[in-house]
Amino acid sequence: MLKGRRFYALVAIALAAALVLPAVALAGSKTIYPSKGIGSARLGMGDKKAAKYIGKVIKSGKDNNYPGQTVYYFYFGKKSGGKYAIEMYSNKKHIVFGFVVNSSAYATAKGVKIGSTEAKLKSAYPSVTLVGGSTYTHYRLATNPCTDFYCKGGKVRIIQIWKH
Repeated sequence: MLKGRRFYALVAIALAAALVLPAVALAGSKTIYPSKGIGSARLGMGDKKAAKYIGKVIKSGKDNNYPGQTVYYFYFGKKSGGKYAIEMYSNKKHIVFGFVVNSSAYATAKGVKIGSTEAKLKSAYPSVTLVGGSTYTHYRLATNPCTDFYCKGGKVRIIQIWKH
């Protein structure tokens, strides 16, 4: 009889873990994967699924400012300096084509984040190329999909992950 109770207790623990662990995984990894996405959210993924991987959507809607295109936006995290921590964009088929990182809470596996120096960016990613810019110094990693780093005052201010 004691063996039977242990068995059922182990089964109950296993079931609880099976239900809790996926929910924890959906809570949102704060790792930026250049040219891929953020945490488990990826370029090319459906926007509703990607949003679940990032976290709580603070604001979402349809942006009609792109002639001939339908763009949906999703904003995540606390708004600071007029920007949300994470912005995600999808097309008319609700497929994600872009992420914008505005928060230092998110970093690449090589440690580059908002507030990192340009020197750290270039050291971590030697293949990053200078694209130009006037307001921001614009660096690009890869081509399509790509990751753009916008620097101002010698520090990374915006990170964009895009599929053009």
